[in-house]
Amino acid sequence: MVLGGLLCWNLVEAQRRVVDVMDDTPISSATIFDAQGNVAGFTSSEGDFSKILDSEYPITIHCIGYENIILEHPVDTVLQMIPTVYELEEAVVSASRDVMKQTFYVREYFTISSETDTITHFLEHMCDRYVPASKKVKFKKNDLRYRNTRSYKYYQIDNRDSIAVSNKPGSKSLLDLITAEEVDASESFKGQMGVNRYYEKKGKSGISHSRKQNEHTFTEYKDGLASEKDHAINLPWLLRMLGLSMEAHQAYMTYVYKANDAAVYQPKDLIQAGVVVELLGKGKLLRQMVNSDVPVKINFSIEYYVVSREYISKEQAKAEYKDKSLKVPFEIPATVPQLSEATRKIIKRAE
Repeated sequence: MVLGGLLCWNLVEAQRRVVDVMDDTPISSATIFDAQGNVAGFTSSEGDFSKILDSEYPITIHCIGYENIILEHPVDTVLQMIPTVYELEEAVVSASRDVMKQTFYVREYFTISSETDTITHFLEHMCDRYVPASKKVKFKKNDLRYRNTRSYKYYQIDNRDSIAVSNKPGSKSLLDLITAEEVDASESFKGQMGVNRYYEKKGKSGISHSRKQNEHTFTEYKDGLASEKDHAINLPWLLRMLGLSMEAHQAYMTYVYKANDAAVYQPKDLIQAGVVVELLGKGKLLRQMVNSDVPVKINFSIEYYVVSREYISKEQAKAEYKDKSLKVPFEIPATVPQLSEATRKIIKRAE
């Protein structure tokens, strides 16, 4: 979807709102990409975003579970995103195959920027997760395993730009944020009739938790900072000792499941997930990365798309997990939203 116009005034402080076209409910954690492919910000739990300079247009508004929106020029209006349909084939569990293996296609975006310099890192890779499908099976942890990876870094420092390519995995620890717990939303939607259902819970500084369901999907949003004063928190003191002191200003998790009438969801129903975080970097080492004497802005977004799932035995799962040579070919689902034009240009230049 492309929106344009002749509106060219500066809307640096204006608030614009992003909502679901089906029911006008707010869309949180949507990522805003600027004309260079940098992560410029995210929508709040209320669907708002701000502080996008005219010079950063066109921008791309991107969110898992929805089609992209491209804004050629600033507009002060409500923006409606269209949900996408993402179907997975059914997988049958048997008594001898009590571990579910999910294969994910993952995208990671990371931008650190000052008033003049920027570093953006885009990573895509495949990984697997092994989840017990019965109470008889126990794992020490439900870990995801990297199988293949491609990485691109875009540097824009001192008005010069360059591209770097590497095959190093990214923020592996963040992959463990994908829940393997059952989600029971039946009480949230109790008494609601019709296909489209919505529930939200307010926190001190915004909507802390929301759930929505339509004909195809159930989506759960969690705001990790909604209970914090001014929607911000200082990160652990140890980071300050290392010159990496930071404040978190946004932290959202999103899960998208295939909808069912019972409104009870298990890991097998998961089709997409995501995490977005906005930080203010105050530490000396962080500021040195982009030659800044003042705090720098750090944005990152991780998206997980389920490519396939199958049921295997516990013995096969353990053998596969230990096999470091196992590779999975890149498989990007057809329903995954396209990369922004700027990100595609970065990849094209690198290749």
